[in-house]
Amino acid sequence: MNKRFLIPALAWSLLALSFAGCTDDNMSGSDPLPEGTEFDFGTTVESNRTRTYYDPADVANPDATSWKIFWNYESSLYDHIYIYSPQALASANQASYTVQATKDMVEPAPVAKDGDVGVQTNGVSNYDFYAMYPAKAVKSGSGKDTSLSATMPDRQTASTTEVMTDEAVGEFQTTADMDCALMIAKKTGYNPATEKTVNLEFEPFASMVDITVNGTTGSNTQSKVRITSVIIEANAPIAGSFMYDYKNDKFVFDADASNSITVDTKFADASGDKVGVMMGDGSLLKVRAFMIPNPDVTSLKVKVVTAESKTMTKNLNMNSFKPKQIHFVKLPKINVKDLKFDYTIWLSQLDPNIYLSEISLPGSALSFNYLMSDTYKKTQTMELKDQFNAGVRVFQCHVNTIDQTSSIDGGSTSVGIADSDGNSVLKSDNSGSWTLGDVLMALHKEMSGTHKDEFCVLAISDWISGITTAQLSTLYSRLKVVLDKAGEMGLIPTGINPNTTIGDVKGKVIIKVQLNGEYTDAWNQLSKANVWMNTYEQAAETAPYYSPMPYGAQPDKNAGGISAWALDGSGMNLIYSDCANPIRTGIILYSYNWRDGVQANATAVLTAYAQNYESTEHRNFSMTYLGGCGGGNNRSSYTTSTVASTLNALWLNIDKPTLKPWGWVMFNCVGTEATTTQGIQAVIEHNADPEFKLARRSAAKAKPSGDTKGIANGGTVF
Repeated sequence: MNKRFLIPALAWSLLALSFAGCTDDNMSGSDPLPEGTEFDFGTTVESNRTRTYYDPADVANPDATSWKIFWNYESSLYDHIYIYSPQALASANQASYTVQATKDMVEPAPVAKDGDVGVQTNGVSNYDFYAMYPAKAVKSGSGKDTSLSATMPDRQTASTTEVMTDEAVGEFQTTADMDCALMIAKKTGYNPATEKTVNLEFEPFASMVDITVNGTTGSNTQSKVRITSVIIEANAPIAGSFMYDYKNDKFVFDADASNSITVDTKFADASGDKVGVMMGDGSLLKVRAFMIPNPDVTSLKVKVVTAESKTMTKNLNMNSFKPKQIHFVKLPKINVKDLKFDYTIWLSQLDPNIYLSEISLPGSALSFNYLMSDTYKKTQTMELKDQFNAGVRVFQCHVNTIDQTSSIDGGSTSVGIADSDGNSVLKSDNSGSWTLGDVLMALHKEMSGTHKDEFCVLAISDWISGITTAQLSTLYSRLKVVLDKAGEMGLIPTGINPNTTIGDVKGKVIIKVQLNGEYTDAWNQLSKANVWMNTYEQAAETAPYYSPMPYGAQPDKNAGGISAWALDGSGMNLIYSDCANPIRTGIILYSYNWRDGVQANATAVLTAYAQNYESTEHRNFSMTYLGGCGGGNNRSSYTTSTVASTLNALWLNIDKPTLKPWGWVMFNCVGTEATTTQGIQAVIEHNADPEFKLARRSAAKAKPSGDTKGIANGGTVF
């Protein structure tokens, strides 16, 4: 970072604000303008000094000491600015305006207010003005004292008209997202009695990093990689919401402030599918990112991410770094064999148009059992957040009724998290028991930051010993209330069908309920719930089970079976194995052995899925269960780690289908068992297998029914 360019503040005097609507009589003498007079703003600019895209001649000139920035002059692309005056009329002291620029401006360009009311006078003699570009970055009505509040996106868009292929690119320059090129202007002490115009000189506010990703080294056995994103990480906030004090040059950051910025480098191929940029020996990929000019930033690094979620990270030299300047970074060549696997961001590297049924997802068996006191029940040791960062995207828990206020439905009794005996799971801080609402909020929190372009699955069941139909009806009734409220809050999707893709559900938790097949009379309590529903039968513990899995509707009470004939030909299905306790008590005291069929089932379900997968239908899912508790007490040598290492080894060593997805794979001992780590990586990497192109929904295909749009921090691909 030893080379930096300043975009000079005086390179363009962008705005001259005038009271064009006032007569000369209004301007005479020292009388202030009448209260409520609306400012009629206009713009003047120096020749060739306009906005929102860099002058190509400057960019191409290696000796340039600054880059001019130009206003957009096409009417469909007009720029918008936000202006605030603390002395203006309280009810009309801030507003957004459109800059109606022309290509070759000689006369002042008009600036039109975007709403019904613009900034108005307040009958005082002096005014201060604070302005920011773009207007949409500013929080409406946020002007206070000498400050404005705004947001710098932590997801920034690179764009190109190039079509991606399997061939490595040469020199590939992307176009920066200029909506992130925040600029500011201020004018203090303006007196309309002595000055005719208000000159607001905009100057660069955002810091910009111009990154060149170098090609691969020629000596690698794998000479090409696809780059799906470039991430900038700092030791202090560089994106998110903030308040800026123009007078004191101070920042206050909101809770959503981010220490990282991601630039997506997935672009359309000939089919319209989004893929990363193919890089080889001699390739150059150029991207630009804008950052909040936070003076507390003393450390920066750039991370290049491949389609396999492997990364190369470069720490930057901060000796010459100054806020509000352009900094050029040229990364070293990518040594493919030295790339590091990153479990935390893998799902965000996939095309959002990929169907849900195509994705292979690693999961954790009995995800909350890290809270158990009995060692043999402790299938996990890592907390939810750590499991998420270890790559897990499918979580599992049992539920029960609980006399405790839920953070979702607000009732005095709700749905709790239970162990395999139906007992409530206490929080580690002794503040009460875990509710399903707590789980949904915890998972949503994980997807409101770094993972907000992702989704996850929560598989729940009752599995409570000795439960009655009445008790299960109560549980399902409460569960319906929680699901309805979660749907209203945007925590879960409210409609999924075979056409649903990643982008439709990003930022949300998909819930699957395993209905207890012994108590079908209780199922009606979940009518029209926002949830996948499938049937549990004991046969699934020793053989692959074929179970219809409709969303928002109950399966038939006799649906499901150990034959593929049980699959629903029009809706969605789950082919699964499920055995929470694969170790059984032996005849001799304290002796244990494997339950019949468990080990064979751990691999048989994947074969069953492969035989019934059809990429054109994208309706069938699979869940392979490689977890479960160990022996019946803490003296057993059949520990949860033994379960993991045995079943994982079986699964890792079988021939898995290269050209078909592997479904959801549930593991014991996330983060502590070596074979589990290997398994999670294998599942994740399968999504980027170059021989397997995951099926995607094109624009011509039907969109899913129901409200499946992502929440505010997610969005939709429509």
